[in-house]
Amino acid sequence: MLRSYSMSMAGAACAALAVLAGCARNNPPPAPEVPPKPPGVVCVPAQPGDPMVGTWYSTSRPKGVAGNYRSLKILSADGHMSYASQLRFGRQVRPALDEKGCWQVADGMLTMQTTSSHGEDVDTTDPIYANRYRVERLNRGRLILRSLSDGRRLVERRMPPGYHLPD
Repeated sequence: MLRSYSMSMAGAACAALAVLAGCARNNPPPAPEVPPKPPGVVCVPAQPGDPMVGTWYSTSRPKGVAGNYRSLKILSADGHMSYASQLRFGRQVRPALDEKGCWQVADGMLTMQTTSSHGEDVDTTDPIYANRYRVERLNRGRLILRSLSDGRRLVERRMPPGYHLPD
């Protein structure tokens, strides 16, 4: 009788191990650890009374482009910015960019860092989303910038709050 008891204990132990082994096979492997996302861009508020704060509009005719290029920069006191542009060919208007992000001026340089383009988050480490301009002149109604990427001179007019690009 002792022998049958030990056999049934051994059989039960084997059965238990088989069940546990079967359970282990049904469990999905643990998910790989996801590295933390790099910290996002943080907008720094402008100094009180900063004359750059406002809505700035410009038109230009870039080399090699048959139409007019229009841009609108909205530089908010809280450090946020929005940038929109469009190309106009005769009566046709084509939107080009619709970006949001942060701006700041340091040592006479305006930096606009895009964080979303057309409503989609962007890779802020990609240099295409950082635009830099040397501030050449600034007064109440006019801003002159020089693009560091291509040397273009941008002459911008201050517009009233709420102004949008014309259709």
